[in-house]
Amino acid sequence: ARCTPPDRWRSTNHMCGPGYWFWLIPLSSGAHSLGIVCDAAMHPLETMNTHEKAMAWLRAHQPRVADALERPEHRLQDFLFLRHFSHGCKQVFSADRWALTGEAGVFLDPFYSPGSDFIGISNTLICDLIAKDRGGHVFAPYAELFQQLYFGFFENTMTLYRGQYALFGDAQVMPVKVIWDYTYYWALLAPLCCGGKLTEVSLIGRLRPQFERGRKLNLAMQALLRAWGAANRETGVDASTLDGRLLDQFGIDWFHEMNRALHDTLDNMAFAQRIRDNVARMDALAVEILLRVRETHPRIDDCGLDALLTATASTERALAPMWYAAA
Repeated sequence: ARCTPPDRWRSTNHMCGPGYWFWLIPLSSGAHSLGIVCDAAMHPLETMNTHEKAMAWLRAHQPRVADALERPEHRLQDFLFLRHFSHGCKQVFSADRWALTGEAGVFLDPFYSPGSDFIGISNTLICDLIAKDRGGHVFAPYAELFQQLYFGFFENTMTLYRGQYALFGDAQVMPVKVIWDYTYYWALLAPLCCGGKLTEVSLIGRLRPQFERGRKLNLAMQALLRAWGAANRETGVDASTLDGRLLDQFGIDWFHEMNRALHDTLDNMAFAQRIRDNVARMDALAVEILLRVRETHPRIDDCGLDALLTATASTERALAPMWYAAA
């Protein structure tokens, strides 16, 4: 399938395969940023830790990209190799008036480009601590509380990536996973950020049941996606037969509305209702995904979803059949 007009190259493109993805990002200078990100258990880092090795790796896994890069009009400007690109941190905020932000603190997998989001989250919390201190208010308890929140956001978002890289080569599972992952992110964490509610501790406390339910739904769904991918591999589903679909996320009405609604200005009562509605959306989507997976793999483990779900199957599909690689 091809985009019309054919301008997809102007955006970040992800070339995905089992255990890896490869980015292509056009820069304003006219150059391209290119990068391989992988699960080292599936693609040993020693196979790509020099430019020559990286090109050999591309020739094996993305030969059309390698062919394009080897054209005479393209030349190497720089090469960098990093281990442990995603990392945690023991402490980021201190009552002794220091803080870490960005890559100096915690840093997530770059697949969904969450780095800037988490820098914004961290900086918002740090600025609030500074404002409390300069205003003569006690801020030390908030340093500990904000750190707990921030680490919680980090760990919950890491579940989208941890142990999931085998799915990147599954053309049936991965499109559904992307929709689920964004739905989870836009349902809970993103509204806090975009709605200016990150430092409203009492509101976040009242919303804890919704955040906890969303967390449990996501953990169960990530496990189901893993099981789905494993079942496809065991039954010999040929992912290459599923290629050629153009899946336009903007064509999913409820999905782009979730994104648009992030910028709504809401009072706390309306915001709390929005979060409840978002978790209900997660619930309904999970019901549909589980039903569709069971159509292909009737005996698959539900990974705890059945016990969590409150929604019932809807006659209105959340995702069109082509998203599940079905007719």
